[in-house]
Amino acid sequence: MLLKVLSVGPLSVNCSILLDEERKEALVIDPGADASRIIEELKDFKLVGILATHGHIDHVGVVKTLKERTDAIFYMNEEDLFLLEDTLWPGFDRYIGAELPCPEPDISIREGDTIKFGSVEIRVLHTPGHTPGLCCFYIPQHSLLIAGDLLFRGGVGRWDLPGGDLQALKKSLRRVFEELPDDTLVVTGHYDKTTIGHERVFNPYLRELL
Repeated sequence: MLLKVLSVGPLSVNCSILLDEERKEALVIDPGADASRIIEELKDFKLVGILATHGHIDHVGVVKTLKERTDAIFYMNEEDLFLLEDTLWPGFDRYIGAELPCPEPDISIREGDTIKFGSVEIRVLHTPGHTPGLCCFYIPQHSLLIAGDLLFRGGVGRWDLPGGDLQALKKSLRRVFEELPDDTLVVTGHYDKTTIGHERVFNPYLRELL
């Protein structure tokens, strides 16, 4: 399995692309913007699945376009359905290039689900707080966590947006730091990647939240 991470849109959302070179298949996680760029990266692969860590439009902004051009299955937790047409702020959808309405998921994912992709298994961790339905995707074989807006390098997800819950966020962060090894690579929702170990030592917010 190969991992490519594209920084898309004006908010630098991390869109992860998982590639199975043997089967020539791909998964896209959090396609928030720049559909043409994402499609260009997929030119030699068949897109079989689109995963969303959560329903904010900067993370699902071009799901509509990708589904129109492929027969990919869209996975998201149903607790975030109410966010799919929420622009958060007036004009925010136009600013980030979101293509609304985002379609509802074909499959609602939940805690404990496993998504098989080639030779790897993607474990679904339901980690609410930033939104009610936020899910991280953990691939133990590659020590990889795609965390969406749960965790950032030097920061944590906001809890002051629709559906945010500080107590739930604290619980989800504790869980991730208790369960995952320090060498786990974390693809965050925006900006730089990090590791569980680095954030355990250097993230100033965790000292107050954990």
